[in-house]
Amino acid sequence: MATNDTGFSVNLVHRDSIKSPFYNSSYTPDDQIRTAIQRSISRAQYLQHVIASTQIETPSSYDSNIIASQVEYLMTVKVGTPATSILAVADTGSDLFWTNCEPCKDCYKQNAPLFNPRSSTTYRDLSCSDDFCSAAGSNCENNQCHYSANYGDGSTSSGTLAKETFTFDRSDGKAVGIYNIVFGCAHQSDGQFQPNMAGIVGLGNGSTSLVSQLGSSVGRRFSYCLVPYSATNTSSKLNFGSNALFSNPNVQTTNLISGVSDTYYTVNLANIRLGDQDIELSVKNIIIDSGTTLNFLYYDTVDQIAALLEKAIPLPTVNDSQLQLCYKASDLKKVVLPDFVYTLGTATVTLGPRNYFVEFDGKMCLAMIGIGQSSDGSIIQILGNVAQQDFHVGFDLDKGKVYFAPTDCTKQ
Repeated sequence: MATNDTGFSVNLVHRDSIKSPFYNSSYTPDDQIRTAIQRSISRAQYLQHVIASTQIETPSSYDSNIIASQVEYLMTVKVGTPATSILAVADTGSDLFWTNCEPCKDCYKQNAPLFNPRSSTTYRDLSCSDDFCSAAGSNCENNQCHYSANYGDGSTSSGTLAKETFTFDRSDGKAVGIYNIVFGCAHQSDGQFQPNMAGIVGLGNGSTSLVSQLGSSVGRRFSYCLVPYSATNTSSKLNFGSNALFSNPNVQTTNLISGVSDTYYTVNLANIRLGDQDIELSVKNIIIDSGTTLNFLYYDTVDQIAALLEKAIPLPTVNDSQLQLCYKASDLKKVVLPDFVYTLGTATVTLGPRNYFVEFDGKMCLAMIGIGQSSDGSIIQILGNVAQQDFHVGFDLDKGKVYFAPTDCTKQ
């Protein structure tokens, strides 16, 4: 295995895909959208809670920024030597990677075999003097660095921080190994974790995330291309290094900005235009998050958008208990709908109707929810994965930039 390979890609599987172990054949597409909406609301609420909490006080443990049971995308990672293959949640809203390890007496029931550090020749416990130990908000015992991760639904994961070799399958069928990646070897995990997941892969912007740790071997670059929810037979792609580079001539780029946390990929929301109408924006920052389904915008912004759409669409609306603006799907499909143009810093991103409407239960609803201030007065806006479908979205952590290119992700 080599460490100087600069590009590789892995499959990124949506939880409702028939390729996912979470796939429920009894669920209709309507069921899948409805549950995705509920997961999205739970995640957004928790993001606001965690961010408000961390601004008020310094956490003594590693507070992850996702709901443990709210899985959206999964990826396969191989850990150790010889390699143990695990299926874990891929999350751009958290940093720490962890997996269940033997011995694990107080762990949730996991279908796949547990990783056994004693069987790996490349496993090393992380010393308390290592910079990563303090970066992860950990504590020391017997010169070992211990972590504790707490989740919004009451789930927890704790254990030892260690260094290990990670192996990834490249798109050409070869393998690439990256040495000395810090991860959490969990000896306790309980709560709402599901048996088909063996841990969480943090792809955030923080120093302990997998992307940051892969470092120069991938140029601290990664990208993803999310296929539409309707493409259940095709996996999305997660790309690292040279595979994350764009050849699309329509690529748009802007700078990442300092947000409420180093973990999140935050950009300036400079403008939203619907047709020829500009939306008046009170809040100018937005997080790009692959783990949230819907867009979450300040409630006044969503009210303006809904009002403009109602004027532009001469059809009767229908009610929904969670989403603000809905139409009968059979009616809306006969109407030419306007595009949304988001100006994200210096990037102009045009969203068509399938990026801002979701279809379920015979209706099509605006895939946006209005939010207010959290307890600390902050407003956390989120660009979710419906808006990002069929876009190649890339991040360059060294340059502090994010890239967008309209792409047929089923052909990537």
